[in-house]
Amino acid sequence: MSEEKEDKDSLKESRPSWSRHLDFVITCVGNAVGLGNIWRFPHLAYVNGGGAFLIPYTISLIFMGIPLFCLELLIGQFSNSGPLTIWELNILFKGLGYTTLWLATIICIYYNLVVATSFFYLFASMQSTVPWSTCGNDWNTCYCRTRGMNTSLDDPLLWFNSTGLNCTGIDFKPEDVKSSSEEYYYKYVLEATGGIYDLGKVKWDITLCNLLAWVIICACLINGVKTMGKAVYFFALFPYVLMTILLVRGVTLDGAKKGIDYYLSPDTSKLTEAKVWKAAASQIFFSLSCCTGSLTAMSSYNKFDNNVLRDSITIPIINCLTSFYAGFAIFSILGFMSVNTGVSVANVTTDGQGLIFVAYPEALSELPVPQLWSCFFFFMLICLGLSTQFPSVEAVLTGLQDEFSSLRKKKYAMMFRVSVCVIGFLVGLPMCTQGGTYLQDLFDNAVGLPLLLVGFLEIFAIVWIYGLKRFTEDVMLMVGGVKSGRILFYAYYVWNWVFFAPLLILGIIVFECIQYEPIIDEHYPAWSEAITWSTVGFIMVWMPAWYIIKFCLEWKKEDFKHGGRLFVQLNQPTIKWGPRDAENRTLPRYQKYLLEQKNKGDILQHQNHQTDVPMETKAVQGHDNEAFTPETVMSWKF
Repeated sequence: MSEEKEDKDSLKESRPSWSRHLDFVITCVGNAVGLGNIWRFPHLAYVNGGGAFLIPYTISLIFMGIPLFCLELLIGQFSNSGPLTIWELNILFKGLGYTTLWLATIICIYYNLVVATSFFYLFASMQSTVPWSTCGNDWNTCYCRTRGMNTSLDDPLLWFNSTGLNCTGIDFKPEDVKSSSEEYYYKYVLEATGGIYDLGKVKWDITLCNLLAWVIICACLINGVKTMGKAVYFFALFPYVLMTILLVRGVTLDGAKKGIDYYLSPDTSKLTEAKVWKAAASQIFFSLSCCTGSLTAMSSYNKFDNNVLRDSITIPIINCLTSFYAGFAIFSILGFMSVNTGVSVANVTTDGQGLIFVAYPEALSELPVPQLWSCFFFFMLICLGLSTQFPSVEAVLTGLQDEFSSLRKKKYAMMFRVSVCVIGFLVGLPMCTQGGTYLQDLFDNAVGLPLLLVGFLEIFAIVWIYGLKRFTEDVMLMVGGVKSGRILFYAYYVWNWVFFAPLLILGIIVFECIQYEPIIDEHYPAWSEAITWSTVGFIMVWMPAWYIIKFCLEWKKEDFKHGGRLFVQLNQPTIKWGPRDAENRTLPRYQKYLLEQKNKGDILQHQNHQTDVPMETKAVQGHDNEAFTPETVMSWKF
């Protein structure tokens, strides 16, 4: 009886929603515009043809990025459900929902360490002298040099006399020279060990910064989208102000034009290389935050008739223009570094965290009042990181609360959300060690292939198994009243979902497999490759495991000879699938669930009160589904 009561309550369960549509748009923009826009896009542009890189980048955006982005928004908004409960669409694919949650969880944990490091640099920027601008500190080695120092001398600052470091007689080679900012990051901030095989001690300063980041995330998500929708206005929009300030300052520096020219110079010969197209497609795929459940979770709080087709065009374009815009701010500073050091632009910048925690701080230290510009820059990184973290963590919370509805009750909801953030902090402690940076890189390397596989399987499950015809009916039920939306849907999205997007994603997967290079080097022994693939296996095993176990459990209830029929049946939507609110279940195939709940409610009422069934209920019972009109359905109260 309690199970029947839960089924009945599931449709009428109160669920929060966005206060305004703009809250949703800004949150999605913040989710898409993250740290990757600052370091990854500019780097990919200059190593893959400069301005010519925009050609494969734009093509990937049109034929893969936007269609997949839209698909996840549509399915979340239509069902008002999180990443797990949407798979009432096909119960055998529910393991894919668990895969997305694990992806989001792993990414959130290691991504938060980048935010924590940004906090560390922000606090360090408030000193009278930014500590990464000088040599001669306790953490520096004999190879440390700053601009203007003689790089040919073994001991240009007489280290023995100033710090007790004896550099006399060392085998000095000019190529061994390290910048002061590089030694500060690796020798002081990280205190990096020799490799992943030696995690060393816990870095309590980084740990406290990581705790601070989780406290902010918890505070902003404590009441779900109601609090997140307000916080994200600041964290998603303020970086644009800071980015513009840095750009204005950057373009006024000597050498800025050199950096920007290098950033935009087209090298069309690169377009014939497969790796360039793979890099463009991968950047689009990852920067839009597809396949982690965050888009589905955010759109599930929308109104049913929100014009999500419009949003799915607007938000990715804003994201990509931001990446392009950020490149000018980054390379104007790098051009300044190139002029000051006499090194080419290609050699003053690196990929990943090396750009934002080594190259850029070094450039900022050369500016007048470096503390001010450093505070601006690292506060911008914090805002970008948190605006991405909010939807990602909320995706995990939403997925679990939708699946286990008791977690939405007032007496459990707040405790549950705080507990998830506490667990995220505790699980991230190994990455706060001296060897934690190697763990971060390992997990970052491991999530790439699962993201691609999830994207392909999502399209396959929704468009090919659930069926384009049924999915089209669902979309038209939401936005069919907008003529421009109908034209956009049939002329653009349908063709991409059926052909171009899955083929492009499949092509990237094949290229990833063919060109895959093991991470094994002096920092990563052979067993670390096993950890990488074990992580990939753990993330992806939920899909086949759920599929097989669910089918076998259902098969036990059926006659063996009907296995084929059962397979077809289980690959159909369950009776619960459809819009959450009764007034939106106007298609005949969605009225069956309402009829079932109505009958269950009548039976329950009869058993509880031992009274006669009301006349209007008697009139309902016994009718076929076709006897119910949309008007009748909308009149039912739950």
